[in-house]
Amino acid sequence: MSDLILPAATLFRFNSGLLSLGLSDLDQDDAVRRWKDGDGSSIAYLTGHITSSRYGLLKALGTATENPYGDLFGAEVGSKDGSAYPGITELKAGWVEAAEKLHAALDAVTDEEALAAQEGGLPIPDRTLRGRLTFMAWHESYHIGQIGILRTEMGYPSLRKSLYKARKG
Repeated sequence: MSDLILPAATLFRFNSGLLSLGLSDLDQDDAVRRWKDGDGSSIAYLTGHITSSRYGLLKALGTATENPYGDLFGAEVGSKDGSAYPGITELKAGWVEAAEKLHAALDAVTDEEALAAQEGGLPIPDRTLRGRLTFMAWHESYHIGQIGILRTEMGYPSLRKSLYKARKG
C-alpha cells in the first residue's frame, strides 16, 4: 500500500469495524425508522448509501464494475420508507463484503496510482486518487456519525461505548 493513502485507508478500516458494531444489535424496525416526521434518513438507508459509495471507490480503483447498491442507495437516490430495502442483517453482510474488497484494493495501491488524476467533481482541491479516498473517508465517517446519533436517540448504546466494550471483550 502506498504511504500516500495510509491515513484514508486506516480510517476506512476503522469505519468498517465501527459500523459493523453499530449494526450488530439493531432490529429491523429501528433500522428503517426515519426521523424528521418521516422525512429523514434511516440507518438502513445510510448503511446502504455508504456501502454504495464504497463500490464507487472500488470502481475508481479498478476492482469492481457493478454496484449492487446503486439503485437503492446511490448518490442520486434519497432515503425512502425502507420497504424495498434489504434487511439490516443483509445490509450488514453487504457492508462487510464491500469492506473486505475495499481493504484488499487499497493494499494494492501504488504511489503512482495514488497521485493519478481522477475524473468527477470532487469538492476538494486534491483531484487525485489520494484526494478521492480522503474525501470519501470523510464522507462515510460523517454518515457513520449520523448513524451513531440515530442509535442513541433510539436508546441503543453509543458507538463509542460499543467500541470500547468490544475492545475490552
